Amino acid sequence: MIKKYLNFKAWGLLQYEIASLVLMLIFLPSFEAPKNLFLVSYVLLSLTRQFKTSNSLKFEKIDYVFFVLLATAFLSTIFSGFHGHEWKGFKSFFKLCIFGWVFAKSQYTKETIRGIFLCAILTILPPLFFGLYELLWAKHSTFLNIHSVGYVNASGLYLMAAASAAMSYVLFCYPKKHQIYHYLFGGLLIALFGFSLLIALSRSAFLAFVVAAAILIFFSKIKFKKSILSLLLVSFSLSFLLNAPVFEKHMQDVKDNNTLAYRDKLWNVSLEAARSFSHKFGTGIDNYGFADEVFVKRSVESRGETYDPKNYFYVNLTHNVYLSYLVERGFLGLISLIAFMSFWANSLFMNTKRLGRDSQHDYLWGGSLSAFLSVYLVGFVHVTLVHEPGILALFFFGLYHMYLKFSLKHKA
Repeated sequence: MIKKYLNFKAWGLLQYEIASLVLMLIFLPSFEAPKNLFLVSYVLLSLTRQFKTSNSLKFEKIDYVFFVLLATAFLSTIFSGFHGHEWKGFKSFFKLCIFGWVFAKSQYTKETIRGIFLCAILTILPPLFFGLYELLWAKHSTFLNIHSVGYVNASGLYLMAAASAAMSYVLFCYPKKHQIYHYLFGGLLIALFGFSLLIALSRSAFLAFVVAAAILIFFSKIKFKKSILSLLLVSFSLSFLLNAPVFEKHMQDVKDNNTLAYRDKLWNVSLEAARSFSHKFGTGIDNYGFADEVFVKRSVESRGETYDPKNYFYVNLTHNVYLSYLVERGFLGLISLIAFMSFWANSLFMNTKRLGRDSQHDYLWGGSLSAFLSVYLVGFVHVTLVHEPGILALFFFGLYHMYLKFSLKHKA
């Protein structure tokens, strides 16, 4: 079997395409340059194969959704309200979006889908162990940092999506053999992810994981569902009572009367910028930082109001994906984000009745749900659908869309 897969001379376009995807997933949380190289390689190989094997180039709903996302991003770039980082921002978004689009249009066997689903989860382990070593033993970091993913909230977001997808696989995949090993290894993996989220200092990522876990357990068909829910509740309570870092941070912010960690003041800046640019094409992607104190003060005073610096806080991020799209891409950009959300939510909601019939459908549904929550729930307090967490979210979205498309075609 191993010799068969290592016989590169016998490989076709599909094998090189899957190899590029696997290598991209391996390097995604770990190293920047190889990740980008294999992402581009995958997109080119997949596009080539799809054009060669497709009988028609008929547009589907998903094509319109991704086209609108890219079109509004491009318009906000060429008609940007500020000039500075818009083309760099568009390049980053284009890379993410084109991957999600091409990947969702691909088609693989059930075995391949299962393999790359597990690959996306397990490849976080090496950088996670290194991050834990840096934080807990070497003391070189003050927060949990997954190497190529970056700052605390991005690392927490990536970890949340992988942890929830792992829980989905453990709950919905029903092995006929070696069940004890499946649940034992799966339980240890989820415990590791849960512990990491507790010390990661990202409250939103931890909360999103708890929400995802509760939903997944609720929809699962395993016999000991109540026991798992009780264990989850007890673990949550103990973490709070023992003052785990994520709860300690929250309590300190509450004590300082700063529960939102200055986000309310950041959103005031965003709303001022939206007054000037939302009806146009926005400031341009990644140009939000140019809405500085001089700009905000002038905007406030132009309405005859008094500028109070205590109501505003200035950084380069809105810490809200909805406000980010509104400010940087205008109303059309926000509409494109909501259109994608509606398309994604519809695929999840309309297929809840299918849960329990096919284990592969179920764990892919759970993976997609986890990614959806990482984008649109966490998006209320962070800019999501960017960089590595965004790629991972679109990966889980694409896998589920791929499965649905294949199953509907097979049924027909």
